[in-house]
Formats: sequence, C-alpha cells, structure tokens
Amino acid sequence: MIAEKTPDYTIRGKTGWGSQVGWYVGYLEQNENVYFFATNIDIPDIRNVTALRNRLELTRLCLKELSLLY
Repeated sequence: MIAEKTPDYTIRGKTGWGSQVGWYVGYLEQNENVYFFATNIDIPDIRNVTALRNRLELTRLCLKELSLLY
C-alpha cells in the first residue's frame, strides 16, 4: 500500500500489531533504488494511539538519519 508519494520517492508499507509488538514493514523507492525496512516497537497497550503512530514516525526518522529522506 502506498503510504506516501512525492516526486522524489514513494513509501509503501503495512502496519501490524501482535503480542504487544507494533510493526511497520515496507520499502522506500527512490530514483532507481529500493530500500526495505522493518520497524517494531513494544506496545503493551493497544489503546495507546500515540505508540501506534510512533511506528511510522520512527521509521521516517531512521530513513532521514540514513539520508534517504530530507
């Protein structure tokens, strides 16, 4: 599923949750390159909406740290 699309890149991914672990798995397409990612964080309470959103934000921060997003 397309999570974000710009003229410079496309992020495709899927979130999930199980056994108190939140996942965000997918890949970034940029120019002719593809970068795969899998992010997981402990989420003991599924009602913690902030923690659920953090999967996406943490992934973006990591991609920025790798100089793949600006």
